[in-house]
Parts: sequence; structure tokens; C-alpha cells
Amino acid sequence: MSIRETSYNQIQVAIIGAGLGGLCLAQGLKKNGIGFRVFEKDQSADSRTQGYRIRIDKTGQDALAQCLPQHLYKLFSETSIPSVGVRTLNAQLEQLTDKWIDAWQDGLADEQPDQKANRLTMREILLHDLDGRVHFNKKYFNHEKLADGRVRIHFEDGTSYTADVVVAADGVNSKLSASRFPDNKLVDTGSVCVYGKTFYSVEAQKQIAPALQTGTAVVFEDEVAMIADAMQFDSKPIIINDQDKPAYNLSPTEDYMYWALIGNRSRFGLREEQELTFAPGELDGCLKKVITTWDPALSALFEFANPETLTMVPVKTSLPTDKWESNNVTALGDAIHAMSPAGGLGANTALYDAAILCEGLTRVASGQVNLLAAIAAYEEKMREHSINAINESQQGGQKLYKQASTN
Repeated sequence: MSIRETSYNQIQVAIIGAGLGGLCLAQGLKKNGIGFRVFEKDQSADSRTQGYRIRIDKTGQDALAQCLPQHLYKLFSETSIPSVGVRTLNAQLEQLTDKWIDAWQDGLADEQPDQKANRLTMREILLHDLDGRVHFNKKYFNHEKLADGRVRIHFEDGTSYTADVVVAADGVNSKLSASRFPDNKLVDTGSVCVYGKTFYSVEAQKQIAPALQTGTAVVFEDEVAMIADAMQFDSKPIIINDQDKPAYNLSPTEDYMYWALIGNRSRFGLREEQELTFAPGELDGCLKKVITTWDPALSALFEFANPETLTMVPVKTSLPTDKWESNNVTALGDAIHAMSPAGGLGANTALYDAAILCEGLTRVASGQVNLLAAIAAYEEKMREHSINAINESQQGGQKLYKQASTN
């Protein structure tokens, strides 16, 4: 059975994955009158945690401004927090003056500071007004090239969809991207990242160091580092609906302290190939191996963390590949160029991809360039930009916690 197609005069684009990059592309295509559908394997928009704090730098902000209608970009700006002031510390909360990562931006010194966005809020903004064009519970199975040059995508539920362009935007474990780009090698760096969320309870505020409760703090220690961001909203990112404003329906958001602890597996007491699945309490044990000698006012950040928010993930990266022959199946974001979170560039690179791909497809729809030429030009820009970002993220990991080289 084929999914019913809407009639458009322009090209049809199928986006596999409803993450930030895929939705940014969808919004850009909608803004430019290009037909599209988004297919997401999750059962619904809120069926799993989508992460917590995410930093959007100038590159990401410019991409969002290009793809989003003005009212949605304004809403993104109103619901995110400018990053102003970065403290660098050691585990005894002593100030450091010789530690910095080139990719970081400090709002005190930079003309356009990073914006700290609540990831769920940002995703809800990107989903706004895409009703009927985003299909959940659609797991990619395979695809085939048709005689007319289009691509038919098959899903595990037996349905299919035919499009002129297919974009893999479904993350680091993309089955579509693995099929389309078999030479794109994904490497486990041997590092892991634990992230979580600590709410501003009365007791937590008493015991957690004040330096961690506002702004941004980065802690450097032997083979491990921690980044903490205070997510304190001037007003809750809820828009009261009235006749003069669209119904945004954003979820309530409570102030919290976001933190991410990243380092080599051995610092967490993990074996090199150990699976990162834990019984209740086991992840706490990994954290305690790292923070046992840390200042109590720092370790309190973890002790008061909401246990439901604790997650450990492996840090993976893509290795640069040689130029490939382009066709009408392409990719963006982690699906084609995963990178360490140490530089904070992954999501911003995905947004960049979405903006330049949207620009190319808009030129196709207006008759300025043919489809394959536009995709080839996109992939050349995407490849160059992502290789620089991967290298910068790798260097960031080495400076943060002596991440092993993957070259």
C-alpha cells in the first residue's frame, strides 16, 4: 500500500527522521513551497526523551533563520537563553585560566552568543504547522530506484512512498544512510558521555556550588570533563493562545541544571567493549568512580540529579571519506557525519546541512539547476563543512579529557 500523495507542482522530498535537522529542512521546504513528507520511526512526537539542553551557535542560528518562518524563529529566540560567561574549573572548584575549546562561544566576548535551548521546546517549535506531513511509527525498511528515476521507500509496516529526493536524517544508526553510503565508517572513540538533569529544589540549591547554578561551568579533570549549563527561563516557554497568535502548544518547562560528563571508558570503570545497559543503580556506581574525590559542592550536582534523566551513550565519530558519486538519495546530520559532542557542533552542523540542502532544492524547484547537480553541490559543501567540524570536535575532546585519536 502506498501512502497517499498530495498533488504539488514541484519536486517531492521524503525526509527519513524527525530530529532537529530533518525538521529544519522540512520547515525550509514548506517556506519555499516545495512538497515533502517526514517519516519518523518513533511512535509519536513524545514517545521518548529527546535530550535536554542544546546549544545553538551562530551557524545554527543562521540556518534556523533561513529555514523557519519569521514567527517561529522569533519563538525560538524567545524560548532560548543567551550563553553569557563560561567558567573553567577543576574538580575542587578552583578557577582555571589555561583551558579553552576553540569551538566555544562566550556571550561576554562574542557578538552573537550561543543560544541555550531546551531541546523538547525547540523540537516542538520545529514541528509546528507540519500537521499531516509528519508520519510517526514509520520504520525504514529499504528503497528502490524506479524506471522514471524516482525512489520508492518501503517501511516495515508494508506501506511505501515515492519521491524525487530522499534524505536520511535519522541519526547515527541510520539504516538508510548505511545502505546508501557503505564506505562511510562510524568509529567508536572509546569514550562515553553521561548526561542528566538536576532541578532547583531547596535542598539542591543549598548544597550545590553557586558557580554551577548560573551560567556555564566546565570542569577539567584527568581523562574526564564536565559541562554544566543553568537553564533558567525568564518566563516559562508557554505561549498563551489568543486570536492574534497561533496555537503553539508548547510543553511546560521547569528551570533545571543540565550537565554532561564525558571521558574515557576506563575512568568510569568500564571495559572497552562493555554494553552500556545498566540495571537500576549501576549507572550511579559509574558516576561515583569518577566523582569520589571531587568537592562535595560539585558532586552534589549528581547526587541531586533526577534519576529518570540519567543516560550514558558511547561517543562515536565518522571518518572523512572520499568524494562519492551523487544521486537522489542523500543525507544530513549524524546520519552522514557523526562527531564527538566535545565541540558542541553536531546539531549545528545538521542545521547547516538542512539550510544549504533546502537552498539547493529551492533552486531546482524554480528551474535554475537540475536535481543531481544541486545534490552534488550540496554534498560537496556538506562534506567540507563536516570534515572541519569533525576535526574540531576531535581536538575539543583531546583538550577536554585527552580523548584518544581516531585517525
